[in-house]
Amino acid sequence: MSAQRERPTLHTAKPLGPWSWSATDLLAAFAERKISPVEVVEELIGRIEALNPALHAYLAVDLLGARAAAETAERAWRRGNRDALPLCGVPVSVKDTIEIAGMPTTYGSLAFRDHQAPDSGIGKQLRAAGAVIIGKTNTSEFALSTYTSNRLGEPTANPWNLEHTAGGSSGGAGAAVAAGLAPIGIGTDSTGSVRIPAAFTGVFGFKPTFGAIPARQQWRAALTRSHNGILSRTSADAQLTFQVLTNQHVVGTGTSPSVGDMRVAVVADGDDTAALKRAVEALRRLGADPTCVAAPPPVPEPGELEPGVWAYSGDHYAAAETLRHNFWERHNDELTAYAWPIYRGGSQALAWQYRQVINEAQEYARVVADWFTGYDLVVTPLAPEAPVQPANDREAGTGPYYPLVTTWNIAGNPAASIPMGKGPTGLPVAAQIVGAHGDDAGVLAAAAELEREVPWTHRWPDLAQ
Repeated sequence: MSAQRERPTLHTAKPLGPWSWSATDLLAAFAERKISPVEVVEELIGRIEALNPALHAYLAVDLLGARAAAETAERAWRRGNRDALPLCGVPVSVKDTIEIAGMPTTYGSLAFRDHQAPDSGIGKQLRAAGAVIIGKTNTSEFALSTYTSNRLGEPTANPWNLEHTAGGSSGGAGAAVAAGLAPIGIGTDSTGSVRIPAAFTGVFGFKPTFGAIPARQQWRAALTRSHNGILSRTSADAQLTFQVLTNQHVVGTGTSPSVGDMRVAVVADGDDTAALKRAVEALRRLGADPTCVAAPPPVPEPGELEPGVWAYSGDHYAAAETLRHNFWERHNDELTAYAWPIYRGGSQALAWQYRQVINEAQEYARVVADWFTGYDLVVTPLAPEAPVQPANDREAGTGPYYPLVTTWNIAGNPAASIPMGKGPTGLPVAAQIVGAHGDDAGVLAAAAELEREVPWTHRWPDLAQ
């Protein structure tokens, strides 16, 4: 374990200033000329310079690009022509597994430390919506661990306690949102990589239905069950961003069924956490009648198909790349200890193994869909309080919460991490809500009701203030 980190001194922003506003609040303030996008971006840049040395939330910050985009957004607001720009001037961070022009895309790996790529589909959509892409957030190597550690630098720390992890693999995005370094973070989730960091850092995390946010031009997307997802201060911000990234209107909470009219199931799974109890109590206050049910069937054990599983769901950026260019052999010395065996396993997968694992995953999704019949919303535990940082890079850190998050990646259902206050040691805790396949609007509507019933957006770690 490294020496205890020093708490940074913040001189660049007033507590609870515009840095703490949600995206929807910023848009309202821009419209009313209370503040400009340029002012907000400058404030965030100052905060990043002050806090990132302790948090390691960002791997790269695009100072020139962010300032230029903020100036463009400011002109659009001044001229009154921002109607086609739903995120006009809103700062957004992007996980460094998603290609963004103008900054390196390292995938959290030394092997790609100088890699440049054009905008992925997400990058293009964010820019077209007027967002200010402020930087690339830290990730575990190839998004393979629930700790955000790699060989590019120090691991991402939890803003609530710097000795604890922010989770992974979208830990940089979670830490940035939690510390007021961006109101919205774009992440990816193949085994809880949006929901676990959101839970550990006390922010909202949304994994949409598989494929709802297209993964165009993202390197590893075609060979994994990775979902693009959103971390944000509020469910409304996630809904707005989801709408931008899917080019569709998401039904608002006024027209979606209320939680009181939903058929709600609760999966305690032998670990009845305080967060789950709080969520169930809130649902009851909202008029729901939650029913305790057994957990869905477990994710199949890989067994003899393990190499195929690595190739399919290891999220290691595609065995095809490994096979074509002998990537593992050329970069063996640069990979972390947790990435090394996964890359090797992917390189050894045979076509029939890969196809068989895909078939098993599709069959499992059908089983879960049958299990879900009769429910509109399922509530589960998500994760205990964030553990301390690992002592080395050998730990992938799947944890006891792995089955309850991975189920929904393979099945493809939309799921969200809902902050539920603090645990016994003062770190954030969360519950998970899951909707039927394709019912992203229902999950977001339920999240909005729970947010009003159990408010979380006013809570900030001391470090952020």
